[in-house]
Amino acid sequence: RLNIIIALILLFLALGIIKFKNNLSHEQANNFNADAIVVLTGGRGERIIEGYRQIENSNQNKLFISGVDNTFNSEVVLVNILNFDQSIVECCIEVGYLSKNTYENALETRYWALERNINSILLITSDLHMQRAEFLFNQLSGLKVIPYAVSDDKKVIPFDKLLEEYIKLIASKIVFLKKYEI
Repeated sequence: RLNIIIALILLFLALGIIKFKNNLSHEQANNFNADAIVVLTGGRGERIIEGYRQIENSNQNKLFISGVDNTFNSEVVLVNILNFDQSIVECCIEVGYLSKNTYENALETRYWALERNINSILLITSDLHMQRAEFLFNQLSGLKVIPYAVSDDKKVIPFDKLLEEYIKLIASKIVFLKKYEI
């Protein structure tokens, strides 16, 4: 009996991982109607660069970078290293230093958006991270979320990274099911 239960658990886990992998978003919003852009940090800066490219497509020309390390000097990095236009950095880009994980990214973004009367965002993160990020932002931010997944161009995703992100997504969903259970 125990072997059957273990086999069923492994089967459901395998099917879940396959579904998760098949749902990785490789599509990007070409035309979007959002008040601002939110980029979740990570990777090698490609998400921030993509957010910068999309500034002119947002209604308010706003970009918020959430989850930045306290040692990050935004103006130096954005202007001198990434070659962003100084005037755009000063007018349109804000950096959030408070969040350390995706849950906190959603809350940090919520408070940032409330202060600026922002109702909708283009959410930029990696394709592997998008399902969990979109879920948490939909649960916590109170914003209309338009996903924009950035791929790191790896043809094969390491299984351990895929499994880790899948487990984090399941854990996030379990936490919210438990939280709102009557």
